[in-house]
Amino acid sequence: MIDIPECTIFLDGCTTVKNNSDSPFTRVTQAGFKKKSSLIADQILQLIKTGVYEPAAKLPPERIIAERMKVGRPSVREAISALHIAGILESRPGDGTYVAVSPPIDFPVDNTLSVLEESDSPFEILQARKAMEIGVIHLAIKNATEEDIQRIKAAWKHKRDNARQGNYAEFIRHGREFHRTIAEATGSRSIVSLTEGLLKMTHQSLWVHMREQYYRQDNSRLEPMIKLHDDIVKAIENRDSENAIKLIEKHYDIQIEQHYHDISETTAKKDR
Repeated sequence: MIDIPECTIFLDGCTTVKNNSDSPFTRVTQAGFKKKSSLIADQILQLIKTGVYEPAAKLPPERIIAERMKVGRPSVREAISALHIAGILESRPGDGTYVAVSPPIDFPVDNTLSVLEESDSPFEILQARKAMEIGVIHLAIKNATEEDIQRIKAAWKHKRDNARQGNYAEFIRHGREFHRTIAEATGSRSIVSLTEGLLKMTHQSLWVHMREQYYRQDNSRLEPMIKLHDDIVKAIENRDSENAIKLIEKHYDIQIEQHYHDISETTAKKDR
């Protein structure tokens, strides 16, 4: 059994309380302005630094970590992604998450946690974009000129071509252009400005890393998204607002499912 103190302080205003189990992970209670994902990442870092998890050691599935820490899985996923960016953790497709074989010596905790503190939660951004783009696509179909529709089709072609070539970074970057072009078709500068703000948040380092990693682990995951975008563009071209709204909702539901459910569940099932 791993001996963990009854009450340990991590970061400003964060108290972790021991669970009634032999798990090294402890409940996170948020206080102050630190994000839960930062508190989770800090606790994992402390466990690595103190040798509870040594280089090449496998971490439990995200589902288990979330249960032990009493937090949501989105926060755990974001914390682990930040530790991936820092080179402290690594993923092994179909197997799980491991401490890097050669993690950075004296890795800077502040730099690692700054990825989380300076990035907005991808989970919350996706929810916001879903709520907003339902209205955007409805108005775009109503107001779009034929030139607007051709621009939307061209933006999607650039995005799709990069996907098929395995250029994930450009595929993600052109996603921003595609959604901005739809917003521009509304004819509203306010909508374009609001959309651009959300798109900027989406393309922060944490989200880009999560997105690229998801596709690099299994490039067959791209095809369903390509088909879905083909259908969205076709609905816009046909000015089928009802179908376009259903498809854009599905688009965001799938992204949330992909990044906050699929990988964890697969790994968890394998570990049972």
